[in-house]
Amino acid sequence: MHLTCQKNDIAAAVNTVRRSIATNSPIPALKGILLTAEGKVLTLESTDTELRISCTIPAEVMEEGSVLIPASYFGDLIRLLSDEEVELKTIENGQAVQVNYTNSTVKFNCFDLEDYPVLKERGDSPIFSIHPDVLSESIKQVSFAASKDFARPILTGTLFDIKTPELMTLVATDSHRLTRKDVQINPIKEDIQPISAIIPSRALNELNRVITGNTSDDENVQVLVGISESKVFFKYGSTLIFSQLIDGQYPHYDEVIPSSITTTVNCETADLTSSLNRASLIAHADMKGRIGGVVKKTVEDNQMKIYAQSQDVGEVKEIIPIEKNGEDIEIAFNSRYLLDVLKAVDSQRIKIEYSGSLSPALFKFEEEDNYLYLVLPIRIS
Repeated sequence: MHLTCQKNDIAAAVNTVRRSIATNSPIPALKGILLTAEGKVLTLESTDTELRISCTIPAEVMEEGSVLIPASYFGDLIRLLSDEEVELKTIENGQAVQVNYTNSTVKFNCFDLEDYPVLKERGDSPIFSIHPDVLSESIKQVSFAASKDFARPILTGTLFDIKTPELMTLVATDSHRLTRKDVQINPIKEDIQPISAIIPSRALNELNRVITGNTSDDENVQVLVGISESKVFFKYGSTLIFSQLIDGQYPHYDEVIPSSITTTVNCETADLTSSLNRASLIAHADMKGRIGGVVKKTVEDNQMKIYAQSQDVGEVKEIIPIEKNGEDIEIAFNSRYLLDVLKAVDSQRIKIEYSGSLSPALFKFEEEDNYLYLVLPIRIS
């Protein structure tokens, strides 16, 4: 292998693919980046066997070939280079790579290519596309509700539920709260069938990182998505992300959404967010290192009273103006669960629907009519 490429191009690619490196693996090959020079491009790839990320950059290829180079040292060197052009060349019968820049040279010993887990069946035929801004915003608004507890692995991912060729529902839950959003998709295959897939949160977070780090003004740029029985892939620009799906049956999310509403509240999102932020300071004091805290909300007339207390610190009482329809209600929540959704959704006004002090509350937003957030209350005496 022998090639030259631009330093900024390869530095950005290394920064992207190194996110899927198994840094703590006992297998040396999983700590490497696979470099493949072919045609007029250099492809960089890494994997920990569950997540695989590859990125292609332009290069002047004098000799095609592949090497598996130690990711940590190679990435750090590329980051520290000031040259615009970098030359890579295999030496010692492909057992090492020589990196040339300015008047200097660095030699890296390579891992054995045969130890690298090549993806036998890529299955990279997309079934639909979606605008990157739409997908990025949906990941931000939905995936935060996925569980962090791997004792129930199904709940650690986000459900992609395609019921019709042009509509996909994203769902995430940790059993205490649930997010749901409907988004428009563009079918690529004419015979696209209903399909449900649970995508690991890590894969979506890396995809979102790639999208937000490579924004495009071209409205025609799309994220291509392919789903098979055991894998999912996303292609955005020159980056390709493969991930194993989470196996299992996702809970029937529509069954937990209340059908009868007894109280409806409309208010300014900024008012509610500010009050909850202040109340959570006191509520968090009694959580002993855990995240969140109990805040009590009393809805009566045209105001909402927000109350939190701590035996050690004190108490806080907040009052915000609202528009109320229905019964008065007193209900308590984990403040973190409320603030998480208020940070995730950008909307001036919010509508909260209650079905009683022990039933889930629904949060809906003025500018997001295709989005729903459900949260369970905390029983209070």
